[in-house]
Amino acid sequence: MLTESTMKATGERLILGKFDKIIEDEHLARYRAAAKFVQGKRVADIACGTGYGTQVFAHSGAHSIQGIDLSEEAIEYCIESYRTPNTSYAVGDAQSLTKLKDGEFDVVASFETIEHVPDVEAYLDEMVRILRPGGHFLVSTPDRRISSVFYRLLAHPHDKFHVREYTGQEFVRLVSTRFQIEACYGQAFVPRWLVFWPVQVFIKSFCRILGSPKARAFKDNLYSNGGDVELKPSELASGIPKYWVIACTRPDR
Repeated sequence: MLTESTMKATGERLILGKFDKIIEDEHLARYRAAAKFVQGKRVADIACGTGYGTQVFAHSGAHSIQGIDLSEEAIEYCIESYRTPNTSYAVGDAQSLTKLKDGEFDVVASFETIEHVPDVEAYLDEMVRILRPGGHFLVSTPDRRISSVFYRLLAHPHDKFHVREYTGQEFVRLVSTRFQIEACYGQAFVPRWLVFWPVQVFIKSFCRILGSPKARAFKDNLYSNGGDVELKPSELASGIPKYWVIACTRPDR
């Protein structure tokens, strides 16, 4: 049996109860916001991780939920920890979901995935393919201006698990190549002065040098808008969000 204690800790796989509360709240807030789309629907949770979000959908009235993740270990954990009558889990590559049928789902959620995939065009094509015409696609990604301070200088993300990262404009432009965007949300809006790279370097470096739980909590709280992680329409909030979340539909054509 795979347990929390035997799961390999990568920093990219959230296990509830094992991370700081703000980090867990950020992840759960995305699923709670998406849950309003799933009542009575056939749902796919692509890159479902350890299954905590799939469980949110299961308890929000979805007809059925298919959780897919590249990690066999994560899927085993999902099955043991979050299996319900309306959920199923399987190993799969988000860039090539060969076991899923065309138009199989009414809603596809894929949070914190797009920055990981080597072939983003193949990934988006698969999201279109498995979604029925008119169905909803819910997708999120971090804003690189916060997650990768030296992105322009180094030309790659700070997070070793990320292939590429986006600004809000780049993210919207990319998603709109396949989908009709209905709404763009931000999560944990940060004042622009805090995003200015010298400020970030000073704060994050200082907290890293201190290395204490209090220093880490201070940084996380500062860059999560004081713990206010609920999604807000991007046009109604000021500053730059730590994460972008887009709700869109597959065109009928």
